[in-house]
Amino acid sequence: MNESTANFTGGNSTVFETFWPCFRGQLENNVDYDLSVASCSHLPAPNLDENRKVGIIAATVGTVALLMNGAVLAGGLKNRHLSKPMHLFVANLATADCAAGFFSFFFCAIFQKEVPQPLTSVRVVCTFLLVLVLSAVSVVLLSVDRYLAILHPIFYQTRMSKRHVAVSLAITWPVCVLVYLSPLMGWNCIDSDMNTENCIAQLPVGYLILVNIILFMAVVIVIFTNDRIFIVLKRRISRTRPMATESPQDNLPAARRREQRLAARKFQHLLHSLKKQVTVVIIAAVFVVSWLPLCIDMVRQFLCFAREDCEMEAKPKWGMLIGLCSSVINPVIYALRIEKIRDAMQRRARRLANAVREKFGWSSNQVVNIQVVGAP
Repeated sequence: MNESTANFTGGNSTVFETFWPCFRGQLENNVDYDLSVASCSHLPAPNLDENRKVGIIAATVGTVALLMNGAVLAGGLKNRHLSKPMHLFVANLATADCAAGFFSFFFCAIFQKEVPQPLTSVRVVCTFLLVLVLSAVSVVLLSVDRYLAILHPIFYQTRMSKRHVAVSLAITWPVCVLVYLSPLMGWNCIDSDMNTENCIAQLPVGYLILVNIILFMAVVIVIFTNDRIFIVLKRRISRTRPMATESPQDNLPAARRREQRLAARKFQHLLHSLKKQVTVVIIAAVFVVSWLPLCIDMVRQFLCFAREDCEMEAKPKWGMLIGLCSSVINPVIYALRIEKIRDAMQRRARRLANAVREKFGWSSNQVVNIQVVGAP
């Protein structure tokens, strides 16, 4: 039977070999939460040493993510060239990646203890799922922004503004926090009044189903919008290419030459839009690939939960570490693919280098010229 739904009999902690089965058994026997923790705290937690290694590596990855995404946000701060909705949604994704960086420190600190408290473990899982959904929602907003810009350009140019971006972010962030941190407000299986037969790792099955539905909808929206954009762009480029690539001839009527110039400008605009879209697709692909192992593991837990003869073996938290890696990859994508963000990061880096030089009184030939990856 599933470890999280097993019917434990007897309140003696000596019949258990590890902490979590003992703790769940005590709760199912209506033992107080604090007494359950105290009676089982002498037992080891599975994969504790492995999880400590994962935590240390995650903290290292989080530090790099904070520095790189902080550079992206600092480069775009008060920059009038980065005030378009797409750039603001990229900044939102960088903020979500910074949140992932801060989470990595929390994750590392928790697993340095001998045995994490059950409520602390719930905090780790809920905070991690919050970081996951914030990244997913950020990618969704970025994809929808490109969808409106390409398929509904008139509506996008006349209606979309910084205020609309601010409203969308002001709605999505609080809603995500309330939904994904609801187990910390009481919707969990730690309370002895909760039926633990409907729980997986101290979390209600209903909560985990809601989490997976939201993530599944996010993936569907990202795939649909980006696929639709690519189809439309390819179709427009194929229609515009013949006229745009025609060699200009002086003997043509003025109206025809004007059409060629307009077609050439439109063709270049479409190529620029295609480049932006490829950037969004790369970001979405990195998100899906990074979080896919963890999502597969969550599906496996659901399938195991549905079977009475299934027992899930505890594993190290390597899936969380792989998911956090996307927070480091995204800033590299911005620097390589988005010229305005790259230029803003370069200018900010030069100002910082000049400030350091003036602070310490270094001469200009003692300061290394800082160049961002991908700069010409």
